[in-house]
Amino acid sequence: MSEARKMILNMLAEGKITVEESEKLLAALNAEASQNSQKASSETDRSSAGEERDRGSERRREPEDDYFNPFSNATKLGFDLRNLAQTVQQTVQHAIKKAEPRSREFKDKMKEFGTWMQEVVGTMASEIGNVKGEPVDGIPVDFVVTPPDGVDACNTFMFENIFGEIRIHEGSEFKMHVNGRVSRAVIGEYQPAQWFARNAVRVSDRSLFVGFDRNQPVKAIIDMEITLPADVLISCKTVSSGIRLRGHYRIGELKTVSGNIRIQGANLKQSLIETVSGAVQIEGGEIAMQIKSTSGDFLVRDSKIEELKINSVSGDILLTEGSISENTDVRLVTTSGDIIVEKMSGPWKVVEATTRSGEVVLDWKGDMTPLNNQGTSLKSGSTGAEFHAESVSGDIQFT
Repeated sequence: MSEARKMILNMLAEGKITVEESEKLLAALNAEASQNSQKASSETDRSSAGEERDRGSERRREPEDDYFNPFSNATKLGFDLRNLAQTVQQTVQHAIKKAEPRSREFKDKMKEFGTWMQEVVGTMASEIGNVKGEPVDGIPVDFVVTPPDGVDACNTFMFENIFGEIRIHEGSEFKMHVNGRVSRAVIGEYQPAQWFARNAVRVSDRSLFVGFDRNQPVKAIIDMEITLPADVLISCKTVSSGIRLRGHYRIGELKTVSGNIRIQGANLKQSLIETVSGAVQIEGGEIAMQIKSTSGDFLVRDSKIEELKINSVSGDILLTEGSISENTDVRLVTTSGDIIVEKMSGPWKVVEATTRSGEVVLDWKGDMTPLNNQGTSLKSGSTGAEFHAESVSGDIQFT
């Protein structure tokens, strides 16, 4: 019996969900298994043209709801992190919302479910990235990457490392240090630094790209330590390892499946962060961005917030010691996580807090009125920032 099925049955036995709700969740899991089985048997029989027609037909027949299949878009050699994160988030959030929360115990069970999801995602991430355990016939590597021609003129840097961490900090020029283990068969006759420069580094149109073609049979466990000058634009992708950025950079997109993300002092305007189960920590800098996650927690500290949108299933959200302005717009949504906003400096206009079974604590001074959707509205009576916080079973606090 799968862990997901056990959890659903345990929740039913303990009275946390009804029989009808458990049947819906179990049906979703059965649909996933049936879909995967049908897909496996049909792929061997299709021609290329027929396959396209069948795929289009399958998409038309797929029900929009009830399919609990967060990895339907993930393959061994190529997968889209954005689709993966969005699919996990939408399917889990939809399943949780079907079960009317009744108590704090229900929230705790949803937290357990989020932990289980994190373990599943971590396992999948390792398998997708070929990073579980040491690579076959791996040899240790530790080298400094020779700066490629044209790197001094680059203002955009994109790093993808499905084999380990990406760590970036501010310096006067581009430097990159790589260490870990790589399959001997992959390196072949080249020295590690030569092999990396030939296969993983390229410059085009004032942009530096670092990463391997996902269709290449590369087996490795490597971390990247990078120094870059300030004010350049940076985007990063990892699978199960972390992304750490420290410096006055402009951030484009940061994506990871289960790795944690930590950003210090960066400019996060028009930025996008996506993670399935990794935690996100932002300290300092300026923020006008959106974040999407399934079970990862969020901490935003000591930042100048212009616009912030966070959407999570079971992650907790904490905003602390931030500064806001008259035009600030903050929208925080989580299904079973808690939302805490504290020690904010600057003018505010309204706080709208909605939770179906959690507690709402609003210590900010203002006129309080109930909302039709089981929420509370608090108005200061002056112009300023707007806060909208929504949770299904989590607590909301503005202190």
